[in-house]
Amino acid sequence: MKLIQTVKVLPFIALSAMCIQAQPNFDAKHLPRFEDFPISEPWNPPPAALKLTTRSERMFKTRLTEAAKEPPNFAGHYRITYWGCGSVCSAGALIDLQTGDVFPPPLAKPNGSGWERWIECTACFEGANNEFHVESRLMIVRCGLNYSERLQKNVPDTYYFVLEQGRFRQLLLVSGKQSLP
Repeated sequence: MKLIQTVKVLPFIALSAMCIQAQPNFDAKHLPRFEDFPISEPWNPPPAALKLTTRSERMFKTRLTEAAKEPPNFAGHYRITYWGCGSVCSAGALIDLQTGDVFPPPLAKPNGSGWERWIECTACFEGANNEFHVESRLMIVRCGLNYSERLQKNVPDTYYFVLEQGRFRQLLLVSGKQSLP
């Protein structure tokens, strides 16, 4: 019996090892690219009903409901939406249009309540932004205050995330402080 179970598991182990080896190593000289993380297949609507299950999600019912009516803009079947939360603050959410589930953006507190669950960046100064594509699972988040007197501008930290099974996994952080002259 054990031999049969082992034989069934071996192909899975081999496939997992190939996937781990296929995962490129990223650093400041070899940055993740959108084409490194393609979606598996295009999504065809209609969208699922929006699921607002927590008090924190219902706080932003109007914004999330409106965003759920829009087409996907990230990773095939997700809609990323943002709203203001102060003068130098960014908040938003990720909506899975296939399931109707709502997730916090990267850098937010996933187990937070109220606003803190949705605040992605508390230092949105010059150069802060997010970059993502509908055909890729990669999201680039630029956030933080690293002001350069010499350059006379802010150089934010740059985070690289990949979406895996509805959750963000950080691939790389390039500190804005390290890139200052």
